[in-house]
Amino acid sequence: MTVNPTATLLVAPSKTDVATVLTNVIVQKAAQALEARGAFTVALSGGSLPSMLSTLESAFAQANITPHFDQWHVILADERCVPQSHPDSNYGSLQQEFFSKLSSSSSPGIPPAQIHGLDESKLSNTDDNNNNDSTTTEDLAMDYQTKVESVLHQVSGGQLDLAVLGFGPDGHTCSLFPNHPLLHETKRTVAGLDDSPKPPPSRITLTLPVLNQRTRHVIFCGTGSSKSPVLQAILSNVVAEADEKVASSPSLTVKQFAVEMASPPPLPCAMVQPNIHNHHGDSTLTWIVDDEAMQGVMVTAT
Repeated sequence: MTVNPTATLLVAPSKTDVATVLTNVIVQKAAQALEARGAFTVALSGGSLPSMLSTLESAFAQANITPHFDQWHVILADERCVPQSHPDSNYGSLQQEFFSKLSSSSSPGIPPAQIHGLDESKLSNTDDNNNNDSTTTEDLAMDYQTKVESVLHQVSGGQLDLAVLGFGPDGHTCSLFPNHPLLHETKRTVAGLDDSPKPPPSRITLTLPVLNQRTRHVIFCGTGSSKSPVLQAILSNVVAEADEKVASSPSLTVKQFAVEMASPPPLPCAMVQPNIHNHHGDSTLTWIVDDEAMQGVMVTAT
């Protein structure tokens, strides 16, 4: 008998509350990794996610946990092949909304050398049509894969501690889009594409093999009614559990559910199902959404 993949679903009242819940879970996962390995490796997406991370430092303070940002290594879950100064750059968005807000007198933030972006010197060659040594998107992906593999093997036992991902109204995550050939990738950690259905077309992305086989925990975040059809499609059984308080915001009550994921997964975001052994005994997959995104999702009461 086949058992459907499972996940924990946390539902907050609003988008602002989703950010609070998200930072609370990140605090927990970072603390676990730092205690176990003395380092925390995390992959971050762009989109609306960077703005949700702006209060992360205060979440650590409210939990009375030292973040040890000097022991963090950040990689990009996906990136557009543009300079960091470009409006489409995920690195640029994270820098503006998150990294730049960590530096203070009490915390110098994450060392820039431990925030791993695209090599902009290689990126500059992609637009030079007269350069015989021009860099392709796949070259950029291979270069970034080397960087990611080096980080994971040096500080994290070859595995990623946490990936924090978003999902689009079409069900895509990272730069893994519905019906795209990269959904069938079986070996590469990072892949390139020049045919993204969303602009800009050239991107690099983490692949399903690293997210499913080499990531200790994955968090998905989404808010708003546009995400409701995705949740309806990917959640096959949603069972209500006891509500829980958020440590960093005791007045906030979050609805918690145990869910089974639809099988076979109908959308790319549902294909992310981390399956490595979890020493803490908790779920390896957490979905965090707001009430508006849950509209139309059938729930079974306990």
